[in-house]
Amino acid sequence: MAETMGSTKVTDLETYYNVVGGANYAVFNFRDFQSRQSEIDRAYDDLASYAYSDTVAFYEVDVSGYKDISEYAKVERPTLILYKDGKEVERYCKPRPRQLEYLVSRALCGLTEITGGLS
Repeated sequence: MAETMGSTKVTDLETYYNVVGGANYAVFNFRDFQSRQSEIDRAYDDLASYAYSDTVAFYEVDVSGYKDISEYAKVERPTLILYKDGKEVERYCKPRPRQLEYLVSRALCGLTEITGGLS
């Protein structure tokens, strides 16, 4: 596990289990580190650098480099996932910056019971 710009890169399945099973909110950015940074990757790095708190933490997983984590999370392409207490709260495939902002605001406000969301 390596920390950069406010987010932590998760490189093994055991660390992934521990983070996802924790009591805090965990926002995961599953992306391909070999590809050029996308708009969502830049927005994620920006948010992770200043929105980190005691209740929400930011993580990144390389979907092509750590296939065991990607397979366990059922992720095949760029995806954002918000976890809390070992449960997936929200998921966006091919996410947009507004969806990222929505996930982070839910975590910062503790809103895990909201249904629906931005599409």
